[in-house]
Amino acid sequence: MATVKLAGMGEIVWACGAGVLGCIGLGSCVGTLLFDPRTQMAALAHVMLPEAHDQDALTTPGKYATTALPALLRVMDLSPALASRLKAILIGGGELFQNRSQTLRIGERNVEKVHQLLRELRIDVVFEHTRGSFGRSFEFDVATGFIKVRAVGASTVEKDLAAVLGIQRRAA
Repeated sequence: MATVKLAGMGEIVWACGAGVLGCIGLGSCVGTLLFDPRTQMAALAHVMLPEAHDQDALTTPGKYATTALPALLRVMDLSPALASRLKAILIGGGELFQNRSQTLRIGERNVEKVHQLLRELRIDVVFEHTRGSFGRSFEFDVATGFIKVRAVGASTVEKDLAAVLGIQRRAA
C-alpha cells in the first residue's frame, strides 16, 4: 500500500518514485502539482490565494501561488532555468459561493495566477480539472501516473497520465 500524503491548506508535500499525493476539500483553492519525469519526483502545494500580502508567505509559502511555485522548485531541488522539463497538474479553483461579489472570484484568480506563473517557467499543464461551482478532492499516484478526482455533485474522473508524464511502466 502506497504512502498517502495529503496537503492541507497552504501546505506542500512531495514524494519520489512512489507514494500518493492529494488534497481533500478543494473549493477555491488550487492543488498545484509539479512532476519531474527525470527523477520521478512530484511536489504538491495547496494554494489558497493568488498573491502574498503579508509575512505569512515566509512561514507558509504553499498558501500563495506567487510563493508556492518557487517553493515547489526548491523542494524538487530544481532551478527556474530547468523548470521547463516539469509537467503540471491543476485541480480546484471553483467558485462555491455564487452569491458573493463577482470581484472576489478567488477560485478564478487562483487558476489565472497559477497559469501565468507556469507560462513564465515554461511548464506545460498536462491535466487540469478546474473552475466550476463545486468542490473537489484528488489523489495522484506518483509511481503509476494515475489520478482520481472526486467532484461534489459531479462524476468522478479517473485518468492514466503515465504517457504524458513520461512514466515507464515495469513489465509484470
